[in-house]
Amino acid sequence: MSESTVSYWHKTARVPHFPRLDKNLICDVLVIGGGITGVTTAYCLAQKGEKPVLIEAGHLCDGTTGNTTGKITVQHGIIYSNILKKHGRSFAKSYLDSQSEALDFVRRQVRDLRIDCQLTESPSYIYAENDEERKTIVEEFQTAKDLGVDAFFVESPVFPPGAVGMAGFQNQLSFHAVRYVSALAEAAVKMGARIYCDTKAVKLIDGEVSTVLCENDVTIEARHVVMATQYPLYDGPNLFFTRLYAKRAYGVAVEAQRDWPEGNFINAGQLTRSIRTHVEDGKKILIVVGEGHPTGRGEENEQAHFDNLVTFANQLAGVKTVLARWSAQDYETPDQIPYIGRIGDRQNIYVGTGYGKWGLSSGTLAGIMLSDLVATGSCPYEALYSRRRADYSTSLGKTIAEVALPIVELVKSKIEATESAAGIRQGEGRVIRFKGQRAGIYRDFDDTVTILDISCTHMSTTLNFNDAEKTWDCPAHGGRFSVDGKLLEGPPKNPLKVLFRGKYEDIAVRLE
Repeated sequence: MSESTVSYWHKTARVPHFPRLDKNLICDVLVIGGGITGVTTAYCLAQKGEKPVLIEAGHLCDGTTGNTTGKITVQHGIIYSNILKKHGRSFAKSYLDSQSEALDFVRRQVRDLRIDCQLTESPSYIYAENDEERKTIVEEFQTAKDLGVDAFFVESPVFPPGAVGMAGFQNQLSFHAVRYVSALAEAAVKMGARIYCDTKAVKLIDGEVSTVLCENDVTIEARHVVMATQYPLYDGPNLFFTRLYAKRAYGVAVEAQRDWPEGNFINAGQLTRSIRTHVEDGKKILIVVGEGHPTGRGEENEQAHFDNLVTFANQLAGVKTVLARWSAQDYETPDQIPYIGRIGDRQNIYVGTGYGKWGLSSGTLAGIMLSDLVATGSCPYEALYSRRRADYSTSLGKTIAEVALPIVELVKSKIEATESAAGIRQGEGRVIRFKGQRAGIYRDFDDTVTILDISCTHMSTTLNFNDAEKTWDCPAHGGRFSVDGKLLEGPPKNPLKVLFRGKYEDIAVRLE
């Protein structure tokens, strides 16, 4: 996490500290990942009398959970009309019912555990900015009403500016996700769960008892393994890299100059604008998230995404102070529906992934479902979220595009021109040629230079530099690496090879 891109949620929360695992371990259930999916799974298992072990590569909520908008809602953009067309009414109704259960679960835990996470109930709106989008929203509204959503339509919205029609879903939620997950983790530990941070899983060996190898030479053996890591650590028979599409989005939190209507808003257009209100110490904070794009394929200057969001926030309510800026990675599926359940027909390895931009509700649901699967062998909605559903065939155009584009990016990455390293500034990264090969150079703010082999360790696509986050990102399948080569997320399994690390003055002449 770049120091300049720490989310508002991390800036305003106390995350509990859990120790690093420093010895080999044998357990019944291992949960990998300390976001909302993993912590909810561990909490639900502990409620059932299990003693799960949870490991997290960094600290709790370091990943997408700590970098969300903070909405937990059944309003997932244009989705119910799409599911109806692809899978039928029963499927769409089950999706709504399952997501509603996730909201009810959060309400109960906040009440029963007395979690101070600023849980707020208000409508969630989706708005149109042109006549074509309005038709789509009317269809979504009518479908949602038919399925049982307490929905209404606003003909002439006064907010957001430029809206020409808006559907609202009543009784939806927003909250401080980091505070909520932190409290849930502490409650799980009190019930017998064990949590270890700074413990990164690097390999899973499948078996009747599975073995997980960790970065610090620690081995964990477990009868059940839950992968709650956004991108699965272990693929099994699923070829997830062909059915999980990595997307990045950006967020800003601002103190505004003018008031604005409360509630949660999102537009129906391709350039997403997601808006919500958060109240901290009695002060209203405007949260704006959007500017989504496939990972590694955004603006050449990633900073432009933040600038665009600040400009939009200024149009909404005026910007007095920018309090925080951040970004997050999500994974979409061909048909917008996550994969939750076993990765194989008879395996005791489970996954929750592919939440799109709606991980707080789907991650909560995954925790509920996966804990049931581990404890009882079955759960409601298992077929709905199964990896075996007809996702490819119902979304053929998207599948072809998302599978073909990485091939294009792989080829393009090998023929694009490189830059000179001469005069590279502090905080800058470039693609150069070093000792005859394509490489990535980064000059840190202390004048340390790191040169990496930037062929992604997944399929050798050349990485692009993300100047906002100071990372090397893969434009093919969303792998991300730190400037020192450490694997951050995505399908790769190995870090990048370091070709040189030293002071700028020691290599400057060789780079000229």
